[in-house]
Amino acid sequence: MNPSRLFGACLCSALMGSTGFLYAENLEFHRIYRSPYYLGRGDTGVATADFQEAIFYNPAGLAQGKGLYKETVLISPSLQVSTKTKDLVRQVLLQEDNDPDTLRGYLGRNLHLGFSNFTGIVFRRAAVGVLVSSDTNVMLAKSPDERGLETLHADAVANRVAVFSAAEGFFNQKLLVGVTGKYIMRNEASVDVGVLDSSNISDQLNSNDAEISRNGVGVDIGLMYDPGKSPWRFGLHVENAGTTKLAAAESGVSSRRLPQIVTFGTAFDLTTRMSSMLIQADFRDVGGAVEKDVFKRLHLGSELQFARIFGFMGGLNQGYPTAGLFLNLYVMRFDIGAYTEEVGSSAGVRPDQRLFFRLKAGF
Repeated sequence: MNPSRLFGACLCSALMGSTGFLYAENLEFHRIYRSPYYLGRGDTGVATADFQEAIFYNPAGLAQGKGLYKETVLISPSLQVSTKTKDLVRQVLLQEDNDPDTLRGYLGRNLHLGFSNFTGIVFRRAAVGVLVSSDTNVMLAKSPDERGLETLHADAVANRVAVFSAAEGFFNQKLLVGVTGKYIMRNEASVDVGVLDSSNISDQLNSNDAEISRNGVGVDIGLMYDPGKSPWRFGLHVENAGTTKLAAAESGVSSRRLPQIVTFGTAFDLTTRMSSMLIQADFRDVGGAVEKDVFKRLHLGSELQFARIFGFMGGLNQGYPTAGLFLNLYVMRFDIGAYTEEVGSSAGVRPDQRLFFRLKAGF
């Protein structure tokens, strides 16, 4: 077994758009897009989403503000990586520690790699763009089906998405309504192999037998309510309204439906000309379409920013602390921070600590 080849294959599959993500129980729902900015504040934003993030978190937010134009995003590559993934890369690639026991040292630990890039133009009341994203997870576990032998579980999802959003305000901009239409092309694959057979996992992940391609059209709907003089804001987001059907490109392969996910959010926003303080709470997947555990659906966040040039974020994602900061230089923006994702069936079972970074260029 060559751990360097193994990890390199998984890494390449995520970045190049092949499918290959690793996971024993497939308990992490793969979202098309997660904002690095919002991850720093507990992955909250339904009640205040704006600019690029509004397309995916709540399109109603595009109707906020004045004027016609918001932003043009040329590139916005972002990376999310487990801290354990970082440790494995250091051991295998930098320290050249290729002993099989190196990989066994990560038994039961999820190794995650996520990548996304959005390019588009955002107006007030409308936006259009293209998103490329992928998620890869790797886990070495003892399989009950293989008499407790160590088995490598690999699972990956890659998306190419074209989006168009529109929004409008009513009742003196107190009620905002928005919709996002999206055309999704998705590749996905999963592989389960014994440790002794994992040296050829690169071929298995990229084989036609493992990879499935699907595509379909979906709609997201968003609402925002601003009482006016009160600092409180409220938002509602319906992702994949009525479910989104993804039909398989290959014959004999069943279609898949992305579930309808309803998220309710509220925010306390104190904004002045030079600074702002924001406290938010989102309850994701109100109906339990994906997550059954209540704590995994709860998100809390806070933010303090100055002159929209830099800001600090903090919060709780599924009960785990998050932190982040951003530096906005107008034509270039940096987001960096850390969060923890629960990949087990309930909060506290299998936390996966991750780092994130985004470079956003535009005007």
